[in-house]
Amino acid sequence: MTAGTALPQLLARLASRRPSGLGRRNLGSALRACAALTLLSLAACAVAPTQPEPVAQAASTDDSPAGNAQENLPDRDLDARTLYQLLIAEVLAQRGMSDAAFVAEFGLAKETRDPRIARRATEFALMAHQANSALQAANLWHDLSPESDEASGTLLTILVLSGQLGDAEPLLREVLAKASSKPIALAQTAATLSRSPNHEQALLVMQHLLALYPNIPEAHLAVAQLALGAGRGELALAEARTAARLSPATPGTAVLTAQYLQASAPAEAEAVLTGFLKHDAKSVEVRMGYARFLIGQKRYADASAQFEEILHARPHDTDTIYALGLLAYQADRPRDAEDYFKRFIALKAADDVASDADDEGTSDAPAGSRTISSAYLYLAQIAEDRKDYPEALANLGRISGGSDYVNARLRRAIILAHSGKLDQAREELHALSPRNEREGTQILLTEAQLLRDTDHSQAAFDLVQTALVEHPEDPDLIYDLGMTAEKLDRIDLMEEQMRKLIKLQPDNAQAYNALGYSLADRNIRLEEARDLIEKALSLAPDDASIIDSLGWVQYRLGNNAQAIESLQRAYGLRSDPEIAVHLGEVLWVSGRRADAEKYWREAGHKEPDNEVLRATLARLNVRIGSL
Repeated sequence: MTAGTALPQLLARLASRRPSGLGRRNLGSALRACAALTLLSLAACAVAPTQPEPVAQAASTDDSPAGNAQENLPDRDLDARTLYQLLIAEVLAQRGMSDAAFVAEFGLAKETRDPRIARRATEFALMAHQANSALQAANLWHDLSPESDEASGTLLTILVLSGQLGDAEPLLREVLAKASSKPIALAQTAATLSRSPNHEQALLVMQHLLALYPNIPEAHLAVAQLALGAGRGELALAEARTAARLSPATPGTAVLTAQYLQASAPAEAEAVLTGFLKHDAKSVEVRMGYARFLIGQKRYADASAQFEEILHARPHDTDTIYALGLLAYQADRPRDAEDYFKRFIALKAADDVASDADDEGTSDAPAGSRTISSAYLYLAQIAEDRKDYPEALANLGRISGGSDYVNARLRRAIILAHSGKLDQAREELHALSPRNEREGTQILLTEAQLLRDTDHSQAAFDLVQTALVEHPEDPDLIYDLGMTAEKLDRIDLMEEQMRKLIKLQPDNAQAYNALGYSLADRNIRLEEARDLIEKALSLAPDDASIIDSLGWVQYRLGNNAQAIESLQRAYGLRSDPEIAVHLGEVLWVSGRRADAEKYWREAGHKEPDNEVLRATLARLNVRIGSL
């Protein structure tokens, strides 16, 4: 964050105290992928540590000008001239002339030596985005009220955001020396320094401060945090190990230590967490950190066990219940997932405040967050997976507003189309009023997908092509037009669109993958196809669809052993029916027919009407009995 963007945010806080996969994949897997992403977001704090409040934000929120310190007020009465100048400054600020308001207020602050006026002058300078003026005023405010936490915190923040860390360091030493809780103050100091535009210098200052408190684990964790920001991964790892050796005594320190260790030393991270739990098995904070760590390691069954322990201690914890629902859904245990989501909804609905907030459906709430609406989306998908379309539509109908509303209506249109009611589905899509351009594109692409899925690919092509006339560089429209062209067997146009997209977005892994797979699937230009897919894989090394494509092109090139290895890895990452079909084919032609039938049966169980499965079995002249 630069000083230019952060200073107005600081002002907003101060002013408030006054006197922000490939188109060939089946649509039914979308929400399961969303569940996986949500689970990864649960693990995110085990990768990117939670940042404590910066020093300035941790200062007193008392509405008095001096914050939490006794103000050193001048022995001077408020005369008519001073009052007049104060009023002039306020009027100037209200009229948007914050720079002029600062000049008037700062001059008055120097004349009166009143810290309250110096504080207001600082605010005016911040309103005007004048970093140097803000620094002048904040220095005066701090000089006039040296015991004020708010004055110190504001001056520190301005110094850090302005990159003047040499001047900030003595003040940081003072703050730490006065702090009653050194661990908390050290964490807050790291959060403040992390906002500096000069990451290397911020790290150096924190290392100087560490020398004062070498036996406090939080000091080493503070250095680890700033080392990561400066790209010094080895130093961050070393400091996290030092914190671990100092035997963190608090749950928060144990969790933070594990977070810094997880990326490079997962075994050590796990040892920190499990070691703490051996001594304090009732620590919900550490057990939650351990569960998130396990999600980050994709050990979902182990994570479920930890969440169950948490639920035993907190039987009405809705976040834990929701997480268990996600884990069960991801693990293909739909009945368990359904039970958890229904339990989540019941508990949320019982809480009048939470229920009202969810019903309001403010646009600020992210789609897919832990709300009643998002739980209904998962219940709808579970019902759809078992072909209970009336129940799926009923659950979607319970979402009447909020950030999930459009998603619910799109899903409703998909179900109607797959039930043979394409015209009704399209009417419902046309009736939606998008709130922004992104939603409008999403609605249009859903209609195009429904047309393709119901053998109206030319109509889908015409729809997207018309939209591209108005938005010729929209990457989603370009990609969709290319995939629709492939469906129409217009490989030349498909390639033209993907290369156009690659030119617009050179790091778009799916564009490389789509083109590479299309060539491989047609058994043409295989060396080029492999190069394209390998480029995609370099951009997204853990993408199951791309790894599947790599296995497919290896198979086309005659490298069956490599193909099986790649396809098994892809299927391990995501048990997608199409990957299972590909893996089954390579196993079949390699003489491992029992293994092939196993994967084909799994694909048929998940999607009995899978087009790729039917075409593959017909091409190989294979009959497996009932799938």
